[in-house]
Amino acid sequence: MEKLDREAPLRVASANVHSKVFGDEVVVLDMNTGTYFSLRESAVDVWSLIDRNASAAGIAEAMAARYDAPPERIATAVDALISELAEAELVVADPSLDPGDAPTEAAERAAFIPPQIERFTDMQDLLLLDPIHEVDDTGWPHTQATR
Repeated sequence: MEKLDREAPLRVASANVHSKVFGDEVVVLDMNTGTYFSLRESAVDVWSLIDRNASAAGIAEAMAARYDAPPERIATAVDALISELAEAELVVADPSLDPGDAPTEAAERAAFIPPQIERFTDMQDLLLLDPIHEVDDTGWPHTQATR
């Protein structure tokens, strides 16, 4: 896989990638593969910044302002996570986007805990077998009217 441009804005790779924040965790689901991911620790902040179309460089800078650790250590951890997300086809660089604003420095910097990501395939068969359907007011499934 080609290395991402650190200056290019990032975005979620497709409409088939969904995420939900659950307290201190983000669950990301790829409906194309049925694989889901658990993002924890500083990975939650990284995903939030990807949602704002920040670049890898912008994310590393924002994280260095928020966390108490050497900027090089943070940048290495951020780049590794973004590479893993890109390899899983969850995020892509999109130079056509305007990079989102990174949050300003926190009043008190927290200890840096490297991003944690876990990949799960245990529900793959179920997610691929019974996809979640877009439903409108008429409901699903659509049946023919009785005569």
